[in-house]
Amino acid sequence: MNSDVRARSKEILRAQLAHAAADYCALHGFAESTVDEIAQGIGISRATFFRYFASKEEAVVAAARLERESVDVHLRAQHASPGTLAFDAVRSALEPTVDAARADPARARAQIAMITGNSALRGQLAADRADESAKLATALASYFSDPYIAQAVAAASMAATELGWSLWAADQTSDLGDMFDIAFALIGQAQSARFDQSASSAR
Repeated sequence: MNSDVRARSKEILRAQLAHAAADYCALHGFAESTVDEIAQGIGISRATFFRYFASKEEAVVAAARLERESVDVHLRAQHASPGTLAFDAVRSALEPTVDAARADPARARAQIAMITGNSALRGQLAADRADESAKLATALASYFSDPYIAQAVAAASMAATELGWSLWAADQTSDLGDMFDIAFALIGQAQSARFDQSASSAR
């Protein structure tokens, strides 16, 4: 029991430090901020920083991951019945992520702007997204007899999620839930999309 409490306490502290580090970098500039400056700015030692994060990139992406929640965990918790549309189930599993963004939209948007503006952060986030997609595919596998369908749904869902975040970040007045709805609908329509005649004529 004590080990569980300690592990949970460490997890909570890591989350707090990740957010603090991301907030510091968003305010002072990611490229301009050194680990020593970040640690001093958030009130910890350099050694403590490296006890929780391997790099400042990891700290910032960890904060972004916390905003997004664990989609695979929430999907499993739904216990969706046979016949449920896969996209609907994944979209529903994103609701805790929507709630987190609604709680502090300014922070979430600042993190997105910082990550998209830095190639190292984009690379770190891409690796993180690949891991998240694999976990989602594993969670979806229990609902399909064909594992490749689970992988395809996971990949399409991740694409829809990223599109939703982009749409939300681009419109300061938008709601993340609405943008996720639009993005999932667009990805669903993409399979049958045809080139527009007007677009072809313009080339």
